[in-house]
Amino acid sequence: MKALRIEKHGGPEVMHLAEVPIPEPGPGEIRLKMEASGLNYSDIMMREGRYLREISLPLILGHEVCGTIEKIGAGVEGWRVGQRALAITGEGGGLAEHVIVKAASMVPSPPGLTPHEGAALLVQGLTAVQLIDNAAKVTTGETVLVHAAAGGVGTLAIQIARARGARVLGTSSSEEKLRLVSELGAAPIDYSRGDWVREVLAFTGGKGADVILECAGGEILERSYKEALADFGRLVVYGIASGKVVSFDNRDILTSNKSLIGFWLGPHLARHTDRVAVAKEKLVGMIRLGELRLIVGKVFRLEEATDAFAHMQNRKNVGKIVVTP
Repeated sequence: MKALRIEKHGGPEVMHLAEVPIPEPGPGEIRLKMEASGLNYSDIMMREGRYLREISLPLILGHEVCGTIEKIGAGVEGWRVGQRALAITGEGGGLAEHVIVKAASMVPSPPGLTPHEGAALLVQGLTAVQLIDNAAKVTTGETVLVHAAAGGVGTLAIQIARARGARVLGTSSSEEKLRLVSELGAAPIDYSRGDWVREVLAFTGGKGADVILECAGGEILERSYKEALADFGRLVVYGIASGKVVSFDNRDILTSNKSLIGFWLGPHLARHTDRVAVAKEKLVGMIRLGELRLIVGKVFRLEEATDAFAHMQNRKNVGKIVVTP
């Protein structure tokens, strides 16, 4: 089978399409025939060797997939061959024609969802719903600022926050992205023009946002916490896309009357299975009720996977990037 593989960490040049044996499912596992695989920024971090935990090499990249069941491992019940399912693989394996997943990580694909949409739901959907409900605990009437609002997590976070009764602002850059942010019900802020902090303060009457969802790091994180967040507000950090680490003085935190919260989906999946199960139910429920719009921005073939990575790393994506066989 074909798979996008790396033998060492580095830039785009380390990725190559390899011919590898079709894997066999072990106990508690299922093999899916991949119909669509979702690309996430963490895939770039894994490739570059700056992921938040050590990654074993060689590695087939990708960890989110929608596919049909073609083989079931020992001890697995409740699934059948030919059934379409969504899954998170854990550590790689998703950008391949056949993918091994743990049965416990799978969700039946909701009726009416295309494979492309299915590959856009789990990783970023679980992140978004738990950012809103578990980490920030957003309540009706609060103001939520979503950075990178036209991306996969951002587009879902806008919709979920609004469903919780919040007022939402979203930062982005291009006209296409800002238009999408507005269509989803958030007040768009173009961070490439003017001072985005000033716009947040103007929108909130000088108070600042009650909740900020931040994934870039660097100056955006620092200004979000020190300037754009309201007193007793909650800033949730769920990414470091820029690679720029910020250090906070504990005296600054003490005197700010503000909260810094971290959220990392990876270990959350293993340590808090009860919360993850509830989050999955919420996502599927919103899909079935037509309350959640999954934005698939661009689709690439597996042979074009390096182009898909470049599209994401160059910040061209609107919504989810999907790769198909």
